[in-house]
Amino acid sequence: MEYLLLGFLTGLSLILAIGAQNIFVIEQGLKKQYVFLVCLVCSISDLILIFLGIFIFELFNKYFNSNVELVFNVALVIFLLHFIYSKIKAYNTAINFDSDLTSITVFNIFLKLLDLRI
Repeated sequence: MEYLLLGFLTGLSLILAIGAQNIFVIEQGLKKQYVFLVCLVCSISDLILIFLGIFIFELFNKYFNSNVELVFNVALVIFLLHFIYSKIKAYNTAINFDSDLTSITVFNIFLKLLDLRI
């Protein structure tokens, strides 16, 4: 039962965190701004991060014990709560769907996808 609850809460937190990426993709699709670039970068970054997570976990799996696992779980929950809070706070503003596309460049969209603020 303990693993079921842990898996459910971890899955729920990941769905909420990934929701911020989906909101950005939907926003760009509705604005019709660089939709292919946004979807391509998001899918490639998801692929890379999933494989890195699997390989790194497998590499460090022999060093895990119950204390290390507890520390990682607490750190994960704190990080995801902070991430979700910051994304909700950032998306609390009204979205402008104006057709003026000249102010946003491909480079700015790419930096926003990688979460590099300019």
